[in-house]
Parts: sequence; C-alpha cells; structure tokens
Amino acid sequence: MKQVYVFSPAIVALAALLFAGCGGAQPEEAPRHLFAEFFVRYLQTERELKAHATFFEGDSIQTAIPKAFAGGATFQGIGMNARNLPGGTVRFTFEQRDNYADTFWFSFKDDLGIRRDIPVAMAPIDSFSVRDEQISKSMGMALYARGGRLAKGESMVLFFSDQDNKASTILLTGPSAGEEYRIPAAKVETFAPGNYELYLVKKKREVVKGDTISTMADIEYYTNTIKVEVVE
Repeated sequence: MKQVYVFSPAIVALAALLFAGCGGAQPEEAPRHLFAEFFVRYLQTERELKAHATFFEGDSIQTAIPKAFAGGATFQGIGMNARNLPGGTVRFTFEQRDNYADTFWFSFKDDLGIRRDIPVAMAPIDSFSVRDEQISKSMGMALYARGGRLAKGESMVLFFSDQDNKASTILLTGPSAGEEYRIPAAKVETFAPGNYELYLVKKKREVVKGDTISTMADIEYYTNTIKVEVVE
C-alpha cells in the first residue's frame, strides 16, 4: 500500500527559508569603474601650493556620477578639505606656502579598502631669461629656461603684460630638444614697442586608464616675472 506523507504549513515555511538561505545568496556587486581627477598649481614668487581632487564612478566618464570616500583624501600626507560643489561633486582641496617637490602624492582608500597613491610630477623652471632682455619685432627672440625642456604632454605659455596691462601669449608645446628656444618674428610682430613684464607657465597633463581606475592629472608651474623690452 502506497504511503502518503502530509507536511504541516510550518514545516513547509521552514524548508523554504532554509532553501533561500542556502541557495539564494547573491555575490556582492563589484565596485564600478572609478574616475579620478587631480590638479596641482605652484606659484614660484609666492611659494603658493594649491591642489584639489575629485572622484566619479560609472561605466564611462560621460555617465559617471560624483563619488566621495568616507576617509577623504590626502595630499603630501596631509588631509584635504572637502567642499561640496553644485551637482553633488565633492572637491577635496589643499593650500599652503611650501617649496616645490620633485613629486607630489595624492592618496585615498577605495571602497575595497585598498590604498591608492597617485604621483604627480613635473620638473620646475628654476629661472629663465631673454637674450639681451630684448624682443625684436623683425628678428624674434631667444629664450632660455632652466628646467624648461618639454616632454610629450607638456607645454609652456609665455605671458607678456605691457604698460597698460594688456596681455599677450605665446604657446610652446613638447617635446622640445632642450631648454633654449628660438621664437620667430612672426610670433611677436604684433607686439607694440615698449617695456613688458614676462612670466612663464609650464603645464603637464597625464592620463592613465586602468582596469578599475582611470586618472587624469594636471600640474602647472608659474615662474617669477622678469622685465623685457620689445624693439623694432
């Protein structure tokens, strides 16, 4: 004779819970791709050092949303201040008077607790000069910048300011052969004769794309100002 088993509702419910607990567990979702942007600016005259960092996460930089970490971020081992920007972006900032470093370091811990150390480095322009302190509208100019050799991804902007504070610029891009530059007359022919103040801004951008994190780092170095004269 065939036996028939009857289970109580309580036993059926318990079995369902045990099954859900054993077979229904889902793996934790992996963190989304992280996009980090870093910026460093140094003013040689004031010895002013500024830096900031922002983070985003998502499938692409176009669709990424702002991201912040509970532990924040550090710059040169010092905690950065968090500032809320429109749109939910959190910018971590740093500012103080200091010497220029060979390498600047940003650090933070991601959602997995992994410490990330991001270096940002660029050789500074220690000093610079214009031959005979003169710029010829017909002959151009000769510039020497100690530390001004440009690698790929680096550039240098010459900022001229006349007696009326009217600004003019010349852009040089890397890579360059050395620290001496011969700038043709065509780049200065529109300058009016007279006295000018000149300073240089050396810049670098480095983009690194990784499997879990992509970074973009910008660094700018502003030199002291010298006096030059533009002649015919």
